[in-house]
Amino acid sequence: MASKKGSTVTADIKKNRLSITIACNITKKELEKIYTDVRFCVADLKPGFDVVTDLSQCTFGHLNGVPTLRKIMAYLTTKEPGAVVRIIGETSLVFKQLLGFTSRFHSYKPIYVASLAEAEEKLDQATRRQGLRFHLNRHEVEYTFAQEQGKGLLNDISISGCAIQEPTLSPPMDGEVTLTLPLHQNPETISSFTLTAQTVRVEDDLFAVRFLELDDAQKAQLYQCLAFEMQRDLR
Repeated sequence: MASKKGSTVTADIKKNRLSITIACNITKKELEKIYTDVRFCVADLKPGFDVVTDLSQCTFGHLNGVPTLRKIMAYLTTKEPGAVVRIIGETSLVFKQLLGFTSRFHSYKPIYVASLAEAEEKLDQATRRQGLRFHLNRHEVEYTFAQEQGKGLLNDISISGCAIQEPTLSPPMDGEVTLTLPLHQNPETISSFTLTAQTVRVEDDLFAVRFLELDDAQKAQLYQCLAFEMQRDLR
């Protein structure tokens, strides 16, 4: 499907991939057309489909298009994509714009690359079991280790683990941590997840953990809540 000014959205059923190319000087009207095309194309793909968005010729010069960009991202999360890759070319302008936009609200965290060839390489290397990473803006998490209690903010989270920034206490490397994470399951209900995890990275103002002993049903519930948080953030 082609939209005005050369932007395109296509579904590659064989590769189970959604490909989006956004032309330069994108407008809110064109983003709305892309959103419509995305919904049509995703209907032909299976859960776990990859998303490759080529932004190498694009500049997001119109802030009024940001709500539509958020709507596209939120819609995609409900369809359970696999790896999400954005091609930004050699310039860092689009990268800086996107980081500025997405740091202010709930979003997913894509892989940024400079070319289609690099995108293909990253997709070949992608670890599917880790799942999509979400950024929940200023979302608080509580945790305990060695009978000590701490708090922090989610830097990112997936069904396999999370990173916590601004921790009040830093656990040791390879230590066991119990996290308590409140997430909306629907507009009226908050699910409190208690997750056992092991630290895999410890830095000055951040630590990362991988979750232990999550079965498929728990992973599915966690993912659904994360996707709903993105939808809820649009309201």
